[in-house]
Amino acid sequence: MIEIGFGLLIGSVVSLFSSLSFSFSFDLGKSFLSVCKRLGLMVTYGDEVALPSINAQYAHPWGKRLLVGLPVGLSSQKVIDQKQALAEALRVDPNDVEIRYNDGLIIDIFTAEMPAEVPYSQPPERESYRVLIGITRRGELRYYDFDGPYPHLLIGGISGGGKSVMLRAIITTLVTGPAPDMYLCDLKGGVELDIFRKLASVKGFATTLQDVRTVLASVECEMLRRYEVMAANGSQKWAGKKAIFVVDELADFKTRAGDPDSKLKGEIKSILTRLSAKGRAAGVLILLATQRPSADIIDGLIKTNIAASICFRTRDGTQSRIILDNTSAEELPDVPGRLIFQTAYDETLQAPYLTVENARKLIAELPMKEIKEAIRYVSDSKPDAGESFSLDRNFIEL
Repeated sequence: MIEIGFGLLIGSVVSLFSSLSFSFSFDLGKSFLSVCKRLGLMVTYGDEVALPSINAQYAHPWGKRLLVGLPVGLSSQKVIDQKQALAEALRVDPNDVEIRYNDGLIIDIFTAEMPAEVPYSQPPERESYRVLIGITRRGELRYYDFDGPYPHLLIGGISGGGKSVMLRAIITTLVTGPAPDMYLCDLKGGVELDIFRKLASVKGFATTLQDVRTVLASVECEMLRRYEVMAANGSQKWAGKKAIFVVDELADFKTRAGDPDSKLKGEIKSILTRLSAKGRAAGVLILLATQRPSADIIDGLIKTNIAASICFRTRDGTQSRIILDNTSAEELPDVPGRLIFQTAYDETLQAPYLTVENARKLIAELPMKEIKEAIRYVSDSKPDAGESFSLDRNFIEL
């Protein structure tokens, strides 16, 4: 098995950043205060005027940082709302300015470009449910945690934007790490996710709508069983292995007038909604991906329960709003792997790049199914909560 380490990732980023220099032809702090005065970002006390104060300036390989103190009566949001005007007055591209509040106002001005490609690496805690999502313009790594406060994940973006590579990297990290029970749905005939089909940790693999319906039924059955066990034990959170249901192309469940599969798609959507609402405490999680975001499939019921999103470049502002509730993904540059990661706030990242060939090498030594054929679920019956249960029992190999 090959090891693609953090050293390669950090080395690449440091090498890139160290090759980029920056300079400011003016005193940034003084210029900022002058602009604040012109824009009215100040507080007047009688005849006295109180401007923001520059508490510190720091130079970094990626650019420059200002730590700003605000006078009483001037909100940080008022300054943030003036980002465009501030950037233009400072002769800086607004896309190169980031303003946020964290125990004080922080203004970052970037001069180094974000790397266009980031090598894939596995987290040092191999049993962790954390997966690398990307790297910031500052060279900081960002992770998504399936065991964290945002357990369900939605991924969207245009074809070629990086969605399939991200799915490959996430699944590879999970199956080579904590190895949860994985249920994969790939309605492109299995083309995207086929390399994972025969892994022992993949308990269900669907390539048709009917397959999706039956696999989803098994996952919901397991969720209900877990709740019965938890009730019997007096516990509020499942302590065992997680089950993760993955869909590559959620838009395939969209119904149209006269659609002969409308009832089946409706059933699929109903189960997905129930899993998104009730699955977290039982350790049953969903990962939904689409390159065709649509409001009638990613509706309020599902989206309300999915608090984490990864959005690559979208075709227009409407698609961006469906994933992020804003139009920022429409404005991303045409760079494969460039994304916006949204949890409590939005952050632009460059995603790790993992080829199919390297993914195959990483999973080559993992346990495989004893009978290497397609999986079909054969019983929708509800299991007895008191018996020792494994979903493998309800699958046969055809």
